[in-house]
Amino acid sequence: MTAMTIRPSMLDDDILSAFEREKGLFMARNRVRCGHLLVRFGPDRGDTGFSMSAAFTFDEARNWQQVEVTVPFTELHGESGPDRGLIAAFGELDDGISAARIARLFAPLSVAQRMAGARRH
Repeated sequence: MTAMTIRPSMLDDDILSAFEREKGLFMARNRVRCGHLLVRFGPDRGDTGFSMSAAFTFDEARNWQQVEVTVPFTELHGESGPDRGLIAAFGELDDGISAARIARLFAPLSVAQRMAGARRH
């Protein structure tokens, strides 16, 4: 799912098509890891960059987490086009999801989890 909070006039067709392509690849890469995944984008606070966030869950309890990245508009409108900046940005979102997943694996167990583990033995 995608939520857009940016004026379409700030994005030309090249940026929008590159964004949709990279977002599709990002969603496909994270489909197995994330039970729910929402990508949001819009201008950053200073209106100087393209801000993207990915809100995601790993389990049925829907404990939402979020990672964010900003790409300067100058990078999107550069000579090489928007691809390089968007590929790097979605790569950073991937890294954030991976880091959250690793942190979750090494997080201390809750009381309920410890009790459930003790019952199995």
